[in-house]
Amino acid sequence: MRPAEAQSSLLELSFLDSPDRAPVRLLAGSKFVIGRAVECQITINNASVSRQHAELVVRETGVYLEDLGSRHGTRVNGVPLYPRRPARVEPGSDIQLGPERLRVDRAYARIRTDFLGSDGDSVNTITLGASGRSGAEHSLRVLVDTVREIDIRATEEVAGKLILDRMLEVTGLERGLIVRLAGNGDAQVIASSGAQLGSVSRTLLAAAEDPDQVAHLSQTDDFSHAQSVVGSGVREALCVRLTVKEGEFEYMYLDSRNSRSSVGVDIAEFIGAAARICGFVFESIARRRDEETIRDIERAREVQARLLPPATGTAAGISWSLEQRPGALLAGDFAGVAERPDGTCFAWVGDVVGKGAPAAMLMATAQAWLHAAAARGDEASSAVKALNGFLSGHSEDGEYATLVLFVLHPDGRVEAFDAGHGHAFLVGAGGAQLLQFDEGGMPVGMMPDSEYNPTNLRLEPGVRLLLFTDGVNEQPNIEGERFGTDRMASVLSSTTSGDDDIRALLASLERFGGKRFEDDVTILSIRREAQA
Repeated sequence: MRPAEAQSSLLELSFLDSPDRAPVRLLAGSKFVIGRAVECQITINNASVSRQHAELVVRETGVYLEDLGSRHGTRVNGVPLYPRRPARVEPGSDIQLGPERLRVDRAYARIRTDFLGSDGDSVNTITLGASGRSGAEHSLRVLVDTVREIDIRATEEVAGKLILDRMLEVTGLERGLIVRLAGNGDAQVIASSGAQLGSVSRTLLAAAEDPDQVAHLSQTDDFSHAQSVVGSGVREALCVRLTVKEGEFEYMYLDSRNSRSSVGVDIAEFIGAAARICGFVFESIARRRDEETIRDIERAREVQARLLPPATGTAAGISWSLEQRPGALLAGDFAGVAERPDGTCFAWVGDVVGKGAPAAMLMATAQAWLHAAAARGDEASSAVKALNGFLSGHSEDGEYATLVLFVLHPDGRVEAFDAGHGHAFLVGAGGAQLLQFDEGGMPVGMMPDSEYNPTNLRLEPGVRLLLFTDGVNEQPNIEGERFGTDRMASVLSSTTSGDDDIRALLASLERFGGKRFEDDVTILSIRREAQA
């Protein structure tokens, strides 16, 4: 990473429930234990926060958060973390430790706010449109040309600077800023242009809270009410609020120390119109970004769906039923059924730690690897071991997947290889029995030298092998209670087919915790067909 790139990607941790508390800068190589104990690097004084609740680690590759076995859990964007499993936290993510809310986001430049007038009465406000005039023809032409110049792919910083450049050109003022008020009284600088003149006026920002008013502070109006303006050297200052998302306070702010600058009603109305356009541009950028993200996610989901086997099928003397419901934007679960050259069959489910694009990429890699291994006729233990070695050598800390792989033989023999996944069900006329594995290894991608040995069992004709990810048994209800394997066994005790297994489990999950699943849900039910 080049120095300029590192500077532009600085992150900070802010405290949403304590806006007056200074954000913590997240520098690569730093590590923070967050909790109630005084020895924690970040202390949160709340009885619902554990003494050592979570750990935040900052690497060159990103920010990782690990729940340290807290009593009330840790959530990222509403999704609970598994205890002792580090998960990557993307910029803009909200973190919840019990009831306390924090946010990891870009570290904005901050500028101090001061009072440039003795009180609010020293600020004149000009109601937009009150003069009955539409502004000078040149100013309107500048506004139109500015909008035409803005690239549809521009960021708020680039688009804002272009607008500010034109504002300074028309008004003759020296500095232009687009700022967002922060909770501690500072202002985050979204875009800037022109001279560097120090702080901005908190009085002016307050006076511009009504987006239909342009706040104007000038030495030429009344020196007796603007002594701090004289002391700062600022002779003219204007501020107008942008019309953006409800609840956000963003402003266009212009000022100057130039004694020749003078702002009249026409110019104030022009600034107000420009602020309206700027707000519209920012909304368009945000909408475009959301639309692009949705399109990308939809395309990625289509690719993921193509990597899964059909919802039903047969191979090597077995039949299967499969259902996957992504709980996040992109699925981290994967599943497959693949016939091998010797007449046996691989069947697997897995769960990538984390969410979003990185998890989706890891899912696709594991899925393709296992299909290729089946097609080559690789031994199952060798295939899992090789996948583990590949992922360990090509992924970052905290990027790994749990996996369970079954080798199904036509005569009913089954070998199960567990990589940190932990469980499955045998379902038949006698009910559902939770399968425990005799042997197991670490999740793939976690430890490069892990060994994977089989658990041997038998699948009788008519008995079903149900594979699932922990989005099923760990689905919570509104009280935070987990669905659990006991409820799964109860539901499966009365099902009669693979399709029935899936329908009954999904219906029960929705009744228990709602239709919006908190984690990816994948269920694969496999049945050995009776031989003729």
